[in-house]
Amino acid sequence: MPADIVELIAPVIALFGVGSFVLIAMKMRYSHLRDTKHAPGREDLDRLAQAVELLHDDVRVMRDEIVELGERVDFAERVLAHGRPDDEPPRPLPNPREA
Repeated sequence: MPADIVELIAPVIALFGVGSFVLIAMKMRYSHLRDTKHAPGREDLDRLAQAVELLHDDVRVMRDEIVELGERVDFAERVLAHGRPDDEPPRPLPNPREA
């Protein structure tokens, strides 16, 4: 009797083993396809590199503008601190009520 049971169970075990192997292989293949589908391509990387380069250029321009503005503020501070010796102090405006 044990031999009859083994003869009946062996094909079932083989069928489940092969089926499990196929299911695992399919799962791995679909996971791989899903991962590679959403991976960035060469054109995406090129586009990102170009965008980063444009941002670097914009930052360089803004730095230059900030340096120029700083120089203008320094000049204005020096002019205001030095003053003009030939200038008279401003006269107060006449009060219209006194007139």
